[in-house]
Amino acid sequence: MNSVANSLVIIPGVVAFLLFLLFTYLHAQSRQAYFRAWQLGWAAYTLHYGTDAWIFLRAPSSSVYFSSAVYFLGSLLLVAMALCIFVSTRLIRERFRLRWHDVALATAGVGLAVWNLRVHLVGGVFRSEVLPQPHYRLEFGLAAILLYCSFHFYRYAYQKGSLAFRLLAVSLALWAVLMGSGEFQNPFLQKFGSLGHLLGPIPQMLLGIAMVMVLFENERNAVQENALAFSTLGVDPRRLLSAADLVPSLQSILDRLIAPLPTRRAVILIAESWRSILPSVQRGFSPELLSRLEKGGAGDYICDLAYRRGGFVTFRSVPEMAEPLPAFPGGRFEQFKVVLAAENIRNVTAVSIQTREHNFGVILFPHAERRLFGSSNLRLLIGLALQIGLTLENYVVVHDAQRRTKEYELLTQIGQAISSRLNQDEVLRTIQKELGQIFDTSNFYIAFQEDDEITFELEVEKGHVLPKRSRKLGNGLTEHIIRTGQPLLLRSDVEKAREHLGVTFVPGRPAKCFCAAPILLGGKPAGVMAAMSMEREYAFEPRDLEVMRTAAGQVSVAVENARLFAEEQRRSHQLGFLNNISKTAISSESAEQMLGEIVAEIQKNFRYDHIGIGILDYITKDIEIKAEAGATAKAMGKRIPLGAGILGRVARTGESALVQKTGDGPLLAVLPESRAVLCIPITYGDKLLGVLNV
Repeated sequence: MNSVANSLVIIPGVVAFLLFLLFTYLHAQSRQAYFRAWQLGWAAYTLHYGTDAWIFLRAPSSSVYFSSAVYFLGSLLLVAMALCIFVSTRLIRERFRLRWHDVALATAGVGLAVWNLRVHLVGGVFRSEVLPQPHYRLEFGLAAILLYCSFHFYRYAYQKGSLAFRLLAVSLALWAVLMGSGEFQNPFLQKFGSLGHLLGPIPQMLLGIAMVMVLFENERNAVQENALAFSTLGVDPRRLLSAADLVPSLQSILDRLIAPLPTRRAVILIAESWRSILPSVQRGFSPELLSRLEKGGAGDYICDLAYRRGGFVTFRSVPEMAEPLPAFPGGRFEQFKVVLAAENIRNVTAVSIQTREHNFGVILFPHAERRLFGSSNLRLLIGLALQIGLTLENYVVVHDAQRRTKEYELLTQIGQAISSRLNQDEVLRTIQKELGQIFDTSNFYIAFQEDDEITFELEVEKGHVLPKRSRKLGNGLTEHIIRTGQPLLLRSDVEKAREHLGVTFVPGRPAKCFCAAPILLGGKPAGVMAAMSMEREYAFEPRDLEVMRTAAGQVSVAVENARLFAEEQRRSHQLGFLNNISKTAISSESAEQMLGEIVAEIQKNFRYDHIGIGILDYITKDIEIKAEAGATAKAMGKRIPLGAGILGRVARTGESALVQKTGDGPLLAVLPESRAVLCIPITYGDKLLGVLNV
């Protein structure tokens, strides 16, 4: 009796229990859904052997109803085991979703269990030795399900080239054959003895070995595939990319990381020192989460904590927990709790993206469970995070080299533009375009202080060049830089920085990031070169400011060159004008002809509205207009008495006069509609000959 009990119940039951423990361990290691299905299946299978043991040992002395209920429960546990294995064939590919054939198989299994129970009830007495016809046995139906699962696993093994799933398929097929042929029934026992029942656990042990191999293959494949996928960002190494250009690459890395996770939510948060080169990305959260983490120190807190805790930290019940060690000043943990509460996150795991020398940020995995990762998954995730860190480090090194190359090219091209162009507008526009190859200059200006005004020589908004303009001198950032002569970089919280600097002038559209350098003329600050970002903070970094300082020095040279060239042009023009006047005076035979040619020459060079020359008549004591030119030439022959009007007063005093009309009264000029008048006396020695009226 004991030998039969050992063969039928105890040994297979112990094997089933050990396999249940094995699948529990495998699920704890990997957190894969199909390991959970096998764990539940073997829990049901172990309980089934418990009901068999009770029926075998206690059923003869129990009531019919209780024995029937226990037998029916054992049959349902067998059905549950088979359904768990059936569902696991889908879980290796996709997440669980209840389908109609799951319900159909469960219904058929329950029907077979009821049929088998009715067969065992003979004359109102439960008799376990009475067997139904083979094709009506529950074991026969379960064997059919196992054969289907074996075929499915074998096809999957063929597609993936997996030895583990091939062994799993063979083990299931062997078990199905043994179960379907009635291996575990008494006629076989009578023929071959108890050794036949000892063979029953063999396919189950093979299943355990196969599932361990599955775990090993999964980890090996994950390491190989992800290490290859995460070894590059998939961008053109010849281009100097901005942080926004890398968003698709980091988004694909994040999607690959969260693909096997049940929550499908995660964040790659970049530390502040790298945000100008690398972007933060998220999946499954509101768009405001990244901005909340990057502001106020919450993101830097979790980056520093994960880095100091060895690359991994888990928060459980965040709203109720105290600040973990090591603590950081500034209340950053409370800010971190507020950000998570806004997204309804209670549990979160952070894995540091780091290398030996750099801390690039963290990967955040919010989860509802107490543990999202098994120990095997966690080791794999930390390894993948290190691989991502190495990839980002390589990109940063390449980016830095490209950046330096671009800086040298930029300075060379700016120098060439300055040496080859003397037009100030062209030089300033060239500088703006060249700087745009390194950082964002779509919002950019170059302004100078002229007396009590700020003149914008170049202003670009959203990539479009605006007309030149000027505004009254105020208390803005431009004036602050000119006043202090120091460069200024405001990476975030520009409005708070304005208050701290005592700046009161705020433009119509304030910037979120501001980078500016002073322009020195004659060793003194006279202007400002500035770039702004209206969309995001941390758009500029200290290296951008250094490049801008160098470019501002080039602007100083360009402005000085343009000024000197303009002065030389003006001086040459003036000398040519005087030379022409001298030639006219020497070569003319008639005084009236000479005066006409002189006013024509003045008009050609200066483009005034009216130019006239009046000759003093000493007899009549008045001045007669002898020659004139310009669009309003209509005063020829007009006589102005000495002392009358501006021209007469100049003739009386012998001193030049410049009068600008500011009121509504008459100007007392030769032409009543004049707005500004310049009168210069024409003398020879001490004698007044006439007056030049402009």
